[in-house]
Amino acid sequence: MKRPTRTITIIYLIALLGFICFGYFTQTRNSADVIQAHFDAPELRISAKIAGRVGSIEVEEGDVLAPGDLVFTLDSPEIDAKLTQVQALIEAKQAMKARANRGARAEEVAIAKDSMLRAQAGAELAQKSLARLQNLYDDGLVSEQKLDEAQAQAQSSQYLLEAAQEQYQLALKGTEEELKEAAESDLKAAQGQLAEVQAAIDETRISATDAGEVTSILINEGEIAPAGFPVVTLIDMQQAYIRFHLTEDQLSFFTKGSQFNAYLPAFDKEVEFTVYYVSSMGSYATWRASKPGDYDLKTFEVRARPAMIDDNWRAGMSAIIELPKAAR
Repeated sequence: MKRPTRTITIIYLIALLGFICFGYFTQTRNSADVIQAHFDAPELRISAKIAGRVGSIEVEEGDVLAPGDLVFTLDSPEIDAKLTQVQALIEAKQAMKARANRGARAEEVAIAKDSMLRAQAGAELAQKSLARLQNLYDDGLVSEQKLDEAQAQAQSSQYLLEAAQEQYQLALKGTEEELKEAAESDLKAAQGQLAEVQAAIDETRISATDAGEVTSILINEGEIAPAGFPVVTLIDMQQAYIRFHLTEDQLSFFTKGSQFNAYLPAFDKEVEFTVYYVSSMGSYATWRASKPGDYDLKTFEVRARPAMIDDNWRAGMSAIIELPKAAR
């Protein structure tokens, strides 16, 4: 009974060893004959130029957006307050400009004319008084002091008349051109501030700049969104590509512009791809020689675009590339 048992044990061990060798050979062969690539696509991070509290999220994960679609809005009381201030400033500057262009009102002109007439009457009276005192002084009836006072009064009255005449002329001519230009410049500066505030208001309504599918919402309604921090991310599968890595001894089979077929397990079909990007990876990805006579091999990243796009494709899918026999 011992001999048949020993024979069965030997046969079992031989079969187990053969199975292990076959598995090792198959695994080694498969890993050397194929490259596994993965789908990727450009990602768009949608953010705001200003900080604020998220007022509303207008999309959901999985939505497909077109350029110009509203994505989210911000609430900013500070901007609303600034808008009120600038609007009040513009109203004040517009009033100042209108005042400068209009010039003096009719009432102001009349007042200036009355002042001039009063000054003229005063000057005439001072001249008559001076003439009388001059005659009295010539007759020796008044002192020289009185004559000097009359002369000073007449001269002062003449100065007042000239000043009143100039004020009347200014009222008739209106505002100087320099003041009109200054009023116009002040109004333009205020309008520039309004445009700046309006631009900030526009930044509270954020829209998609490119087409894509919403993959994640990073900040929810009611939360603070810092300036430049992404709130929603999109991915554009219409520009999908596959990415894979290979050593430089296989690079000649995947040069820029070359075409090859890859198998998509998710859809059980082959698709044609065209290489559009080849770049060397860092030294961390270099295959180091492990024995004398071997040499180091640089690793390269290769990207390729498919000849056609399927709307059901998703980022992260696998693509199996069978190496040419010469590259195995």
